[in-house]
Amino acid sequence: MARVITEKLSGPMQPSEYTLRVHRVGMCGYAREFFEIAKKTRVSPVKYYLLGHALELYLKSFLMKQGVPLSTLKKKPYSHNISRLLAEAKAKGIERHFRISPELVTDIDEFSSFYAAKGYEYFPIVVWMFRRHVPKADRVSAFATRLHMRLPEIIQED
Repeated sequence: MARVITEKLSGPMQPSEYTLRVHRVGMCGYAREFFEIAKKTRVSPVKYYLLGHALELYLKSFLMKQGVPLSTLKKKPYSHNISRLLAEAKAKGIERHFRISPELVTDIDEFSSFYAAKGYEYFPIVVWMFRRHVPKADRVSAFATRLHMRLPEIIQED
């Protein structure tokens, strides 16, 4: 039980470092699963929905490694906002591990807006038929691939 919680002398019990590590590693594991399935599907809305969810979880696991509590990440301004999660990850040093170009930030901003509006989840058929206002995802997908390959090792470092 000592590995799961620790008690502050004046306040409520807090999760131990071990528990926090298990949680962020587990979240990264879920991100990996979403990413792997996204790579296998050919249906664009499904692929991009899964990719968005993977990005969200990858960035949240990185931020948890940097000490941001999950309770904070679940609420606005973060929640499902991939752009905001990336901005916070940049502030917390993700660029020590990954190159993030201004073009990537622009693409993620557009991708995030569509993702947050459930555009990939409920895919308005008119948008998909005529490819109007569907964000480019090449750079976003490449960034997710880099996260997929290197982030699990980074979040496990002590």
